[in-house]
Amino acid sequence: MKDLRMRFCDGDQPDLVLDTGIHALGRLPTGLGPVAADAPWLLQVCNDRRGIWMTVADSLRGVHVNGRPVRHVALLRAGDSIHVDGSELVLIATNAERTPSSRSGAPRDPVSNLRHTLRGVGGIHHGRATSLESARTIGHARTADIRIDGPGIAEVHATIEAIGDRVMLHAQGGTVLLNGQAVREALLRAGDQLAFGVQHRFVLEGPPALPTSLAGHSAQRYPEDVDAPPVPAARGWAPRVPWLLVAAILLAAALSGLLLFGAR
Repeated sequence: MKDLRMRFCDGDQPDLVLDTGIHALGRLPTGLGPVAADAPWLLQVCNDRRGIWMTVADSLRGVHVNGRPVRHVALLRAGDSIHVDGSELVLIATNAERTPSSRSGAPRDPVSNLRHTLRGVGGIHHGRATSLESARTIGHARTADIRIDGPGIAEVHATIEAIGDRVMLHAQGGTVLLNGQAVREALLRAGDQLAFGVQHRFVLEGPPALPTSLAGHSAQRYPEDVDAPPVPAARGWAPRVPWLLVAAILLAAALSGLLLFGAR
């Protein structure tokens, strides 16, 4: 996700672009907003190679991410909703090149589909995982595969379908928040967060997509013997003389000696 922004849902504060580094947020006359690094702060948001980390000031209480309290540090993902000091922040990621060209352009692969899972991270389905070996419907209908209720949730609100290594979202009954942005159709990637209504949140889990430039070249990139341990070289006369034969000859000689001298 190249374009990460913090959106201030309350007030007229423009989005904060989260470049690599530490961004401090504190109280301004207009509400919560970015402050200088040496100014009193409520939150610090760090963007580094590990991800997006949020640090809460020691004196601050009542911070929630997706409805769950945070006391000190939290690892954020795109689409998270943060409530702090009476304000709401949303971590936004640009959903570039996410429009599916066709629903049936790729062959179905049940084995590949089983590798994709939709896991609840908020709402009544928190902690539950739903595999995508078949198309899944989400809504408040009794026949929905993932049933959720709430304001603005349609009977069949959306369908998520895995076809080969592509996972597609189709919202029939309303928009869905994909990494914090409203969409009606999109190609999903592992790590994407989907939000339905206020509290129902899911994360797509699965293998990362293979870059197009590398597709069809897995044999060249991952040869079978790339990590094979080296075969030790033969030393001396060991390979030429079977050890078992030598041991058998010595044992036979010892037994013959015992029989010979024992008979006297």
